[in-house]
Amino acid sequence: MVEIGGKIEIISKVTKSKNLRSFSMIQDISDEGDLVISLPMLEGRPILLNPGERVEIRLFKEEASYLFNGNVKNRYRINDAIFFSIIKTSPIKRIQRREYYRLKVVLPVTSRVLDDDIEKESQFIKGYSIDISGGGLKLSTDYYLELNTLVECHIDLDKGEELIIKGKVVRVNQANSPDHKYELGISFCCITRKVRDDLIRFIFSKQREIRKKGLI
Repeated sequence: MVEIGGKIEIISKVTKSKNLRSFSMIQDISDEGDLVISLPMLEGRPILLNPGERVEIRLFKEEASYLFNGNVKNRYRINDAIFFSIIKTSPIKRIQRREYYRLKVVLPVTSRVLDDDIEKESQFIKGYSIDISGGGLKLSTDYYLELNTLVECHIDLDKGEELIIKGKVVRVNQANSPDHKYELGISFCCITRKVRDDLIRFIFSKQREIRKKGLI
């Protein structure tokens, strides 16, 4: 479950009531089971950990995410790069997929229907996200799609970044908004770890912005 090259989230305490969340990667695992991680980053800013500091570590997998506690054992430098060794101090707890944080955010989404019918392959539908998580999104659109329809979602994030994720329609409802006719629940499938990590990183970043504004 814990493997070299895995992306992780580091949750460290700033105060008793405030956490700092940064991202890193597992570079090595010692014979004793200590994790060697790269310098954690937060929005391009390095986050230094101190020996003896207690942290929580979150792993992201295809089917779920996992959480465990650790202590920072050592900090050292190799060829101008900073690394940390962390001792695992608790069992690994599974956090099931439904517990991905679901962010309410409006993002432009263009979806391409994937089907054996060549004519349908060229069908693109436009809409906007109502909310999004690491496991799927709710899409507001004027187009009706059958349950289990496979789609390729092009999701426009901030600063011109686009994520392309395949998904399956798992829910279809009439929209309560006058802007669009339908709300489609789309569950992501065939998503790479990198794309999921990029999406979760975006969601956490937006969540922090909302918290700073005191809206949650």
